[in-house]
Amino acid sequence: MPRRKTTPAPASVWDAVPDVVQAEKLLKETEERLRALPPTPTPEEARQAVIDAAVDAQRTDGAPIPADIGERAAGAYTAALAPHAERLALATAVNALKRRLPLLKSRGSRSVLAALSAQLDDVLAEVREITDRSGRLDAATAIDAGEQGVADYRRLTELVAVVDDIRKTQRSVYGETGDKGVLASLYRQGHDQFCGIPTTQPDDVGQWSRAEPSGALPADVLEVVQGRRRRDVPFLLYMAESGRAWLPLDVEELEDEARGAENTGTPEGDRNPFYQRETAVSEPSAPRRSRI
Repeated sequence: MPRRKTTPAPASVWDAVPDVVQAEKLLKETEERLRALPPTPTPEEARQAVIDAAVDAQRTDGAPIPADIGERAAGAYTAALAPHAERLALATAVNALKRRLPLLKSRGSRSVLAALSAQLDDVLAEVREITDRSGRLDAATAIDAGEQGVADYRRLTELVAVVDDIRKTQRSVYGETGDKGVLASLYRQGHDQFCGIPTTQPDDVGQWSRAEPSGALPADVLEVVQGRRRRDVPFLLYMAESGRAWLPLDVEELEDEARGAENTGTPEGDRNPFYQRETAVSEPSAPRRSRI
């Protein structure tokens, strides 16, 4: 059976977005040209240097101010115009490209993430084929299953590394297009890896029910999601079997999933978690007219 293509992402995830590739190439070339320029004074600095030199000579040596000081200063100013303008043009181009790149990456991120999502689907499909053929393998059962079991278990460990690459690339794309603080919160909940995760938080004046919310991730899976354990074969099997593994195609879809999966739980004492006490504020009395 031919093996599905589950190779890691390219060195640069943006290689598949022509506009980003072109902009990054232009930025690199322009930055190299800018760095190669020798240091030069501004026209104002060049003109002032001629004037300062003449004044210093008069003060220290008694030399008269040259009769052509104006021409000399103007010549220095003119000579400095071209190199200064070149530096200014290149610096302006660098800044413009740096400002444009986030926009181009935002536009192209969906196609990049769609390709990653398809790659993840291929991984999960291959995992299901393996479990259909050899069962839920671990290091011990793989040996008992013979040569095919060992080969299948070895392939599962390879697919764990592929998933690592996919998720790393996925987050790098989100980091280019979303708020890093918001993303970190969503990552801790696991919304970027699994759909349907409930979001619970304590009430200001009470505690939620101790019952685990419906749809919560298993403890060992949550440890991986929160970075306390590395991905392993059992995690990979859960991804394939749960039907909840996914890869949002943009930051907005990721945030929408998190909002849509919110679960307020059951507050103790039947408190309404969204209740806010309202304090009536009386209107100020109308000013009284003085009789004086």
